[in-house]
Amino acid sequence: MEYLFMVSIGPVQDFIASARRTGDLQFGSWLLSELAKTAAKSITGDNHLERLIFPAPTSIDDLADTGTSLNVANKIVALIGDSPQDVGNTVQAAINTRLHNIQMTAYKGMGPIDDKTANKQINDLVECFWVAVPYDAQTQVYVDTRHTLEAIMAARKITRDFPKVEWGSNKLKSSINGQLESVIPDRKYYQRGDSDVEREKKSKALYINYEAKPAERLSGVDLLKRRGHPVINGAPVESFPSTSHMATLPFLARLDLLPRTVLSNIQITWDKYISELKKIALSPDLEQIPYTFSPHAILKKYDGSLLFEERLVELVDVTPHNKDQLHEVKKDLQAFYKDVDTALGKARPSPYYSILLADGDRIGKVIDNQKDVEGHRTLSRALDGFADSVRRTVEAHKGALIYAGGDDVLAFVPLHTLIACASELHQTFDKSLGSYIDAENQKPTLSVGVAIVHHLDSLQDSLNLARAAEKKAKGAKDKNGLAITISKRGGIDFSVVGQWGEIDTYINQLVPFCVDDSIPGGMAYELRNLALRIAVPTGDKNFDALQKVIQAEAKRILERKLAPLTEAKKTEVMAVLGPKLGIDGEKADSSKAAAIKLEDFTKELLLAQLLADTQKLVNVKEQLL
Repeated sequence: MEYLFMVSIGPVQDFIASARRTGDLQFGSWLLSELAKTAAKSITGDNHLERLIFPAPTSIDDLADTGTSLNVANKIVALIGDSPQDVGNTVQAAINTRLHNIQMTAYKGMGPIDDKTANKQINDLVECFWVAVPYDAQTQVYVDTRHTLEAIMAARKITRDFPKVEWGSNKLKSSINGQLESVIPDRKYYQRGDSDVEREKKSKALYINYEAKPAERLSGVDLLKRRGHPVINGAPVESFPSTSHMATLPFLARLDLLPRTVLSNIQITWDKYISELKKIALSPDLEQIPYTFSPHAILKKYDGSLLFEERLVELVDVTPHNKDQLHEVKKDLQAFYKDVDTALGKARPSPYYSILLADGDRIGKVIDNQKDVEGHRTLSRALDGFADSVRRTVEAHKGALIYAGGDDVLAFVPLHTLIACASELHQTFDKSLGSYIDAENQKPTLSVGVAIVHHLDSLQDSLNLARAAEKKAKGAKDKNGLAITISKRGGIDFSVVGQWGEIDTYINQLVPFCVDDSIPGGMAYELRNLALRIAVPTGDKNFDALQKVIQAEAKRILERKLAPLTEAKKTEVMAVLGPKLGIDGEKADSSKAAAIKLEDFTKELLLAQLLADTQKLVNVKEQLL
């Protein structure tokens, strides 16, 4: 007898999201994928690859634990002929073995910890559920059987296993999630009464031995993510670009334009800054980008976070003993900026970067439209093909990929390549999956949610914003959406939402106008103030009349702001802006007045201005000519 067999591995979101550093986030995503890959391989038994339905790799080598590029989602579907209980036990054993092997590698060379507590935390980390239903291809409908399997899995997940409760511990908790106990001995942290020299010594030892900062308490799970390194294409990735590095990438592109005549002097200034910083940093290695990223002409392999003065306090345990040295280091950084300003004009890195989340639309319905196992397997391979292309796309646009499995993507992308990167992902998905349809003859699409956030904002909060943006994108009419949420410090979060082919095209039209200042920076704020002053709810009796007033006033503001432009340029800009306000050339169409959404219009302008600011950093060469 054959069985449809499903394995679900978790927890997913909570485990991945409980990260303070980008490296923690990447490792958490990689670990879950590796455990799922191990589960899939164990199902194949003696290399019976044909058992797997999702994923559906073309070679058993893709499932090897040597760091293959294949990412596997946390849900696995297979067709087996063995006892489900035996296969389930095999899967559980394989996952446990792989998890503890990764733990041993991560903990190697680490200082002493509470091993008993750490091992218990690791043992309790992974939830592995499996279910199975009999399946006879001759007498049963595949889709119906798979739906039954999904329903049983959902029931199994809510039938939780409750371990023995152990209350009353007075140990300090993890600084990351606040639930698990810290396993690093208290004696490794500096104590009240320690001298400045002793404090500095302990803080450096803590960072080197545990990668923990002086005020950071870490659990066994935290240490696994902090010290563990993903293995990709057979090589360990020992670092990951920080959120600050992602924010600095447009500025780093600007530095690439430094004239050769001044390059050597600026390099000397940078090297002096690094040399002095190493003397007082918690670790002399400082933060570096992974080997997979090309070294920068000036910074080499150092992370862009070193360009932000506010990040230095995270690298140094500031005491009266080294306070003056830190002040001198900051002066060295400012000397570097002064030399760059002289050569390229004054500018500083943008403090903002983006988190991109993408998810396929109608994938479940498309799977339902596959009539048999082979159809589902073929679709799985198409999804694997898309996921395999994502890393190339993201890295080609200077981004950093966290995870790509099936139709799910999570990545960090700098602002100057954001729209282009998201657009290429959308197009590649369409090429990979466009030949599949659901029962209503609709093909799957890719919705993309983006959060533009400050590099110092909480990573967990930023991820939550990105997830909310993804929901807005998928909530667009007919799905196939793009939603970008902007979270600027000192302002209210706002979102720009639309469908692919419309909102992305419009933003790409606006950005060049903002770059060359055809659309002045203050226009969006003046229009927003107009909307706030006289806007009323749609049900108000004066709504239509006020819309006409808004339209006329908006037209006046546009004409005043665009007055310095040539007539040809003014016509070009109005051809893009006018239709949004019901303005056609010199005329305002009052019949369209009620359709004006000035608030959305100003949000789009503000987004375009933000993206244009990073383009200006990159296009400095044009400004100097």
